[in-house]
Amino acid sequence: MNCVESTLLDIDGPIYVADFGGDGPVMLLVHGLGGSHLNWMSVAPRFADRHRVYALDLPGFGRSPLAGRRSTIAANVDLLTRAITRLSRDRIVLMGNSMGGLLSIGAAARHPSLVDALVLVDPAVPAPGGEFPPRLDRVSRTFIATAFMPRWGARRLSRAVAALGPESLVRETMRLVSADSSRIEPTVVDAHIALEAERLAESAWHESFYAATRSLVTTLALKRRVLRWIQQVAAPTLLLQGDGDRLVPVASARNVASLRPDWEYHEFEGAGHVPMLEVPGEFVEVVGDWLARQGSSIARGAAVADAVSQS
Repeated sequence: MNCVESTLLDIDGPIYVADFGGDGPVMLLVHGLGGSHLNWMSVAPRFADRHRVYALDLPGFGRSPLAGRRSTIAANVDLLTRAITRLSRDRIVLMGNSMGGLLSIGAAARHPSLVDALVLVDPAVPAPGGEFPPRLDRVSRTFIATAFMPRWGARRLSRAVAALGPESLVRETMRLVSADSSRIEPTVVDAHIALEAERLAESAWHESFYAATRSLVTTLALKRRVLRWIQQVAAPTLLLQGDGDRLVPVASARNVASLRPDWEYHEFEGAGHVPMLEVPGEFVEVVGDWLARQGSSIARGAAVADAVSQS
């Protein structure tokens, strides 16, 4: 991997932004719950031939300290839109994974004039029907415990993290978020381990995770706001999903695709929650092809966004 430049934005406190370089329209990449800019390191340099590529760390994640800020979905949507205006004077390509996908939906819906094209990667979206969570597996039970029984969840998570340490924690996480973790590049895993060691050295590393989890679970359970955002998105949108995702069931993505048939939908066969790490070559090919095919469609989307923002 090439060395990546970085910068700090001051948005009520420091926000770490990895700058992957490149020329062309700005592309901003947004990680999910517990993630960081490193979640994009397998694909970001490959988009830099046609875009200026940035990946930020949300407050309390990666190298962005919480610094007294809130980790709710609403607060992070607001922060994301402010970051966009700081990084570009023009509309951008916005790409988000998991919780970052939900934040990107919110930003595109609330501020259509900022987003030229939207790419959603296994976004955190409500389950179809009235059931939440869609299945009470081990992951769902842990999220519910962390969200609504924070003391018990904190003790459980702290014990688990202490027992695992940074390396085992990252490797266990990679196994959870992928269908086949052996496909994730070793240099990517090593970079995540190094950053996790930095994070765990901070005494308050867990605060943003708990707060973001509570807000995410509540938002998805109530789901009215998310469904409204989905309907309000004006930008051309590519919805991507690993069909082996254990965190966001493929049925949830298919339901969103049915709600927005004008969005292009693609499933990565045999991939999990982070296809950009697990199948980076296929990921770049699919996204690059879609962006190349937009052309006048993006221009029409920009015109619609202008009309919406002025109404």
